[in-house]
Amino acid sequence: MLKSIISTAVIILLAVNCNAQLKELLKQKAGEGIRQGAQNSTEKAVDKLFSKKTKKNKNAETTADINANTTEDKKQNIKDLPQQPSVKTYSKYDFIPGEKIMGYDDFSGEAVGDFPAKWNTNASGEIMTTDNYSGKWLNISKEGYYIPGFIKSIPDNFTIEYDLLFIPLQERSGPNTATVGLQLISKTGKTAFDYGPDRSYFELDPYMENINVATYTKMGEKLLANEFNVKGLNRNTVLNYHIAVWRQKNRLRVYLNENKVVDVPSLLSPDIKYNTVRFATSLNNDGSTWLISNFKFASGLPDTRNKLLTEGKFSTTGILFDVNAATIKATSYGTLKDIGSVLKENSSLKVKIVGHTDSDGDGAANLDLSKRRAEAVKNMLVSEFGIDESRIQTEGKGEAQPVAPNTTAEGKAQNRRVEFIKI
Repeated sequence: MLKSIISTAVIILLAVNCNAQLKELLKQKAGEGIRQGAQNSTEKAVDKLFSKKTKKNKNAETTADINANTTEDKKQNIKDLPQQPSVKTYSKYDFIPGEKIMGYDDFSGEAVGDFPAKWNTNASGEIMTTDNYSGKWLNISKEGYYIPGFIKSIPDNFTIEYDLLFIPLQERSGPNTATVGLQLISKTGKTAFDYGPDRSYFELDPYMENINVATYTKMGEKLLANEFNVKGLNRNTVLNYHIAVWRQKNRLRVYLNENKVVDVPSLLSPDIKYNTVRFATSLNNDGSTWLISNFKFASGLPDTRNKLLTEGKFSTTGILFDVNAATIKATSYGTLKDIGSVLKENSSLKVKIVGHTDSDGDGAANLDLSKRRAEAVKNMLVSEFGIDESRIQTEGKGEAQPVAPNTTAEGKAQNRRVEFIKI
């Protein structure tokens, strides 16, 4: 029996129990009876959408064409893929990632067709690629739990970010009811797949065009519930979400792409120690496909003002760029706005922006890339936030000054950073 409530984009579920109550809730959200046919239909859909390269041919040049083996009607549906958003579309985005990366995985070191080495599951999954979206993705379409094993503890202040890609089964009739969610749990059972006596959860349900937020604890006692409305979401098309979760003790903020969809000051119970992060998935025989990538778990609260004004240096991994390019990703807006505010409020402050890369690729190319990225950040601060360009210098260090080993995904993510130095 499925033991979670999860509705189509993200759920924070904490310390889940009480099977009878969950069963009733699931009737309302996803229907009953997860059957083997769901797994079979999902596998067929995935075969059509993705290539499954094995270790023997993982270096093959072709990946997958999302339109392969589809009819003309199905091609028409998939043509309208979400476009890369511009930075300006995130003008109200105030999310700032945690200061220290505690876990990161983009699956770049994994072979397509394998389950990632640093994750655990009681279901099954595999790494895939698609021509329409860069990088590697973990298919989490089977019913069960998917746990990033590199997260050993959950602090009171942290951020989680990840990309979630949804691909509907084109042949099915009726709405998609498959669900996937992110959970924080208090592990009181023998394993992270067990449920403890306390429960609290956040639910994001974009395919029903609303977002339900609720907190449960002490054998299902309901402490808080809210419902938010989300418009313009089509449950029958390919959807690409960037999801960000920001916890500050009891407060929880959740961002769906450029929108802050939840900000509840007292959502999380102070009496529960959350110690496990996991994804939970459910299928209702609709054959949809869910994939995740670029999972990032970071701790701490960035203190841009104090570090720049008092310590004279601020380093951030919150300014992101397209792969091997100096194009700033839209999700960097919150961090850029925070830095721009400090510069505006302190008109005499001058800074040098220094770009850094990891060690992947050619050293000379990385040096050039870091310089161009530093210049791109300067241009954004000047054009978007009105900072006088005479107050900003730029420099690139490439891979020359790592702050962590380049042998792990976490280390590489730490090294891909931008520093602001008071001058």
